[in-house]
Amino acid sequence: MPWELNPVLHQSRLVLLAQTAVDVRNKAFSEANREEGDTSWGIGCKAHERFGHALCRLSESGKHPWLSVYRDGLYLMPHIEGVAVRVYRGPADKPSQRHLEAARSEHSRRSEPRQIAFSFMGQEAEPGGPWFWMMAVETDVEGRALRAVFFQANEAGGTRNAWEAPVERLPAEAAPAPAPEPRDKPARPARPRAASGPAAKGALGAREGRPLFQAQTMPLPLVSQPS
Repeated sequence: MPWELNPVLHQSRLVLLAQTAVDVRNKAFSEANREEGDTSWGIGCKAHERFGHALCRLSESGKHPWLSVYRDGLYLMPHIEGVAVRVYRGPADKPSQRHLEAARSEHSRRSEPRQIAFSFMGQEAEPGGPWFWMMAVETDVEGRALRAVFFQANEAGGTRNAWEAPVERLPAEAAPAPAPEPRDKPARPARPRAASGPAAKGALGAREGRPLFQAQTMPLPLVSQPS
């Protein structure tokens, strides 16, 4: 796992980076209007610019002090506590030479002094290295993001230690819908509370607020009985 190779590449940090890239790209494509002339190239450019803007906002929010963004025009390189992560659209198993060159340049710009110091100390370089961290955003034929994969790559195009970040969200149509309210029957009025006091002695029950019957006291004639 990336965080086992480098503790600063914590899982929650990688997931935030991947989720931001996927959400921004898919939102840009959902807003596109093909009938008005929007093409995948233009939408992809908009998604790239929005992704850079979103990363800068995350970095400037103060909630993620581990994140920094180096941005120069269209060039964009996020860093996780100084570790550069090249983000690009394409397959994770075959990064293009353009992205490898960008990762190599960033790696050299930040790591060259330390590498020279290590060489004087007699420390051997890592076989096949240097190795760069990259994140590939793989898409469907329409250009929408399907998944994000972190991995290491070297200048020769070799890859290793790939890890797919969980970026799937529950679709809105899959969420349980609230039960519809019945409209075919009129609402039943609330049952009145039981009365208390003397007025309650005459009423034995009630239905829909009306007493069933009322007890009455009637005088009876006195009838004499033979002894």
